[in-house]
Amino acid sequence: MNARTITAVALTAVLVVSAAGATALAQPNSPAADSTATPDASGSGTAQSQSDGETNYTRLYVDDQYRNVRLQPGGSETVTITVENGEDEAVELSPELFVPPRGERPVKSEWVSIEASDLELDAGEEREFDVTVSVPDDAEINRYAGEIALTDERISYPGRPEQPVNGVTLNVEVWQEPTVRVVSDTYMHSQVQAGDSFTREFVVKNTGEQAVPVNPELVTGDRYRPYDDRDALDRSWADIDAPGEIDPGETETIEVTVTPPDDADRGDYRAELDLGLKDPARPERSSHWQRVSVRFQVWTQPEEPFETAFEVNEDAENVTLDVSASRYRSADSDPASFDVTFVAPDGTEVDAERVSVTNRGSVDLGGARQRASSDGTYASGGESQTFEYRLDDPEAGSWSVRIMPENAMQFSYEITRDERD
Repeated sequence: MNARTITAVALTAVLVVSAAGATALAQPNSPAADSTATPDASGSGTAQSQSDGETNYTRLYVDDQYRNVRLQPGGSETVTITVENGEDEAVELSPELFVPPRGERPVKSEWVSIEASDLELDAGEEREFDVTVSVPDDAEINRYAGEIALTDERISYPGRPEQPVNGVTLNVEVWQEPTVRVVSDTYMHSQVQAGDSFTREFVVKNTGEQAVPVNPELVTGDRYRPYDDRDALDRSWADIDAPGEIDPGETETIEVTVTPPDDADRGDYRAELDLGLKDPARPERSSHWQRVSVRFQVWTQPEEPFETAFEVNEDAENVTLDVSASRYRSADSDPASFDVTFVAPDGTEVDAERVSVTNRGSVDLGGARQRASSDGTYASGGESQTFEYRLDDPEAGSWSVRIMPENAMQFSYEITRDERD
């Protein structure tokens, strides 16, 4: 026999399984244990509470206490419930749909039919019976909850609604194929220099039979945890250009431009863009599919070059400087460049000769679709460039190099002395 979920146990400490599947342990002499029996509000069964820590509930065991059904309007599905009698005598099942008075929307009674024949279980006997859920063509898209009560026994505690002693949770999701989709990626990541701007376009397609309103909104606070003040995007930096609605069968573009001011602090910024789309084929509360993650870094062009020192010995034939700059896939700025000057031990400035430029990138054939090229085949991981400068026959001693970046938010460098015997 497979492991079973115990829905009710005749013990001094009673295990109670709620309609939502949560459990609570009622101890002797607790307020619940001291309470008196509560009549069944429906009149169809017996609602009980603990008295002196003792109960006399029917012991039934089920294989799967949680059943989930996902149907489109007009659809139907049958689930099989396996019940074992844990008593020493026969038990007559009386399965019915029980709807909790609180929680998710209730499963409608007319949607559920329960097999009602041959429901007597001998001592220790195991039996299966079918529950069929059929939703009508006009069923509203949503999630619904109920419970298949196996007997008419109920339990009640003060301040809580009654619930079946033995039951199987039934969750029903009514769904349809979405008719509104964001066909472009939903990530807005970039680097931008203070005073400049970057723009992203989000393409939305409506395959439904009715117009869909568009009402985009920039959310500058995280829904689950607040941002630091310096991390939150100032709403005044963003400009949103969007149509008022998307007609049936049409595709429209929502354009977002972010322009941090010249005096913006450098660093990381974030926000969330709610495109304000309402798909009639999705639950009202489902909105994650049309939210855009906005992340970008603001940087400022330095006024003075970066400078670092290095030693050259008498065996060095040349000095090579490699400067590498990475570039976001979504970066809108001009390509990076560098102005490099070597400074000799006596202070003389020597203009460096750039001898090569190398482009490096990576491609992932298993990469996420939103990173892929237009044909969907190759996912690019971005690109970097390396600029090589060389100084021949350097004088021995303490040198330095000054590197002034242009359109480069980040760069790395490597200085190599070629020493030959």
